[in-house]
Amino acid sequence: MQTGNTAVSNFPVVVTATFVAESLATPLAWWSAELDLPQEVTFAPYGQVFQQLLGVPAAGATVALIRPEDWATAAGRDPERGAAGADTGDPAPGLGADGRATVASAADDLVEAVRVAAGTTPRLIVVLCPASPALLADPVDGPFLRATVRRLADDLGAVAGVHLLTDADTLDAYGPCGYADEYADRLGHVPYTPEFFTVLGTAVMRRLHALRTPRPKVLVVDADNTLWDGVVGEDGVDGIHIGPDRRALHELLVAQQRAGRLICVSSKNAEADVRAVFAGRPEMGIGLSHLTALRADWRPKSATVRELAAELDLGLDSFVFLDDSPVECGEMRAACPEVLTVQLPADAAGALRTLRHCWPLDVLAVTDDDRLRTEHYRRERQRRELRGSVGTVAEFVAGLRLTVTVAPATPDQVERLAQLTQRTNQFNLTTVRRTAAELVRSGLECHAVEVTDRFGAYGIVGLVLSTTAGPALAVDTFLLSCRVLGRGVEHRVLAALGELALARGLADVTLPVVASAKNRPARDFVHDVAGEPVAEADGRQLFRLPAATAAGVRFRPPAAATAPPPPAPAGAVPGPPPAAWRLVERIATELRDAAALHAAVHARPASPLPLGSATGTELTVAQLWTDVLGVPPRSVHDSFFALGGQSLHVVQFMARVRAVLGVELPVELLFTPAFTVAQAAGSIDAAGGRAATDLDGLLAEVEALSDDEVAALLAAESG
Repeated sequence: MQTGNTAVSNFPVVVTATFVAESLATPLAWWSAELDLPQEVTFAPYGQVFQQLLGVPAAGATVALIRPEDWATAAGRDPERGAAGADTGDPAPGLGADGRATVASAADDLVEAVRVAAGTTPRLIVVLCPASPALLADPVDGPFLRATVRRLADDLGAVAGVHLLTDADTLDAYGPCGYADEYADRLGHVPYTPEFFTVLGTAVMRRLHALRTPRPKVLVVDADNTLWDGVVGEDGVDGIHIGPDRRALHELLVAQQRAGRLICVSSKNAEADVRAVFAGRPEMGIGLSHLTALRADWRPKSATVRELAAELDLGLDSFVFLDDSPVECGEMRAACPEVLTVQLPADAAGALRTLRHCWPLDVLAVTDDDRLRTEHYRRERQRRELRGSVGTVAEFVAGLRLTVTVAPATPDQVERLAQLTQRTNQFNLTTVRRTAAELVRSGLECHAVEVTDRFGAYGIVGLVLSTTAGPALAVDTFLLSCRVLGRGVEHRVLAALGELALARGLADVTLPVVASAKNRPARDFVHDVAGEPVAEADGRQLFRLPAATAAGVRFRPPAAATAPPPPAPAGAVPGPPPAAWRLVERIATELRDAAALHAAVHARPASPLPLGSATGTELTVAQLWTDVLGVPPRSVHDSFFALGGQSLHVVQFMARVRAVLGVELPVELLFTPAFTVAQAAGSIDAAGGRAATDLDGLLAEVEALSDDEVAALLAAESG
């Protein structure tokens, strides 16, 4: 599902949590394989959230899962007797006054730790996880925990560089499910059901996907039975229906537009009819002012998309096509396979839910430039009209009356500059991608490039990172948005760098170039102004200009040359394979509720135990082992630990047996070589649904065992 060269084979992801979170390993690994986004996931020691946040940051991403009540447990709360181990005489779980004070203090500490970590961690995801149902039902603890989570959400959401996930991204997004497993929580601090761990892993991976892959820039949306129910050409403006779900879909599209996406409408209708709906139906939550283009005719929609790509100077891989018609979607896939085509369900509710689960539409951060992008393209249309009305490039550039400013970047510009490193391909000398945190801690001098002309401001369109290396101003990164290419902006930026070097008494300006599939314009520019490279190693060329020469660089188009047509949009190099786009559709239309997700992530082959020689209970145990271990036993005499079982797996298996069969297994059976399919099944049959005696004491023993201690126990039993 990724586009472009974004995969990193050793992309490290560190997971830290206030509870035992290793159950996330399976869904994270499954999604990594499905999305073709290789990553190395490691789990920090249990309960070491603050140490991880304030320690050495992960080079890839850090994921912190927070369940506030766990802070009270860590401070000594007895979940069976109330707060801080006090003998209250009330067997119901509760935080107590001391526990609530501990949670409140830890919440304050977390906000401060996250603020510190956000400055050094490239990608920091914080997940606020749901509380225990028993505590939420408590008349004191419930309101306290809800208020704590709201406060954390407000405070953490205001920290730049933090990507926050809440119940809206998990419980609400994937539908209701029995998320809590109080037995496994009590047994080994594993508080959630396997199904909800799948939801948590999916929400985390969705955010990682947004952080690691390019985002589309244009949404092309159908009108009939997409923006409204009905066909305006047949039903008339007053005959179409716009209900609550269609209005919610409009709000989603407007939010996309405000986040910087360009919204275009493509409809097989008379244009006057479509415009009449926008003008005559006040229920429309999206207006013509939100649109970059409206196309209503009877041409193939693939032709419309290609036309828009040329007008907007964007590659087809920047487009998403949304339509309810399987015929239109099929035609688009065949003619423009680079376009992400999503067929929306005919019903409004289904269409809305599909869009909410279309991962490429996720927006991470919105800059001022994003909010003005539709206006930028309107101004660009005016510039195109000027270009068509003059005879030469020189006349066109002179008519624009360009002003180019190269100045030290301010803190409020960092998010936009980081965004440019992720998006800019054609004029980008090295195509190094950076997050805002990486820009801040790079140690390099950062200059922002802003451009205005007679039609208005382009906004922040470029970035230069540099340092002083001996007698030279050494450029590390030099990039410009393709929106300003061909107008001499690149020449003015280089001249500004030459002037900066002269002002500092430096002799030269050096420019590094690393060839990519799309940065030919940048390479050609450097060759034109600097000649041949002075050094080359590992695919990286180094060019050197005397500072005075750089300061004197000017854009000199031939006076007789006619103004060039808009450059052909950059193609998808390499184009996203259709299979990747089909996965996007599958996620949006199928993998959008907890049950479907869990079934896909944990799909296992049936246990290979022969039916004739295994009892029903043995077959059930074998299947549970397969679910927990990922390895099916081949015999009723296979050992749980020989198949790779560890302490966490024991907890997971016991919780499943209790949930599926209503039996709590005797813990003394579990840590012996006799822990086989046959022995476990025999114990289950013998229990007949009765709880084991003195279970609490035995559970405490299991909870305290490390994997090394398990191995020692097994060795002792074998001896």
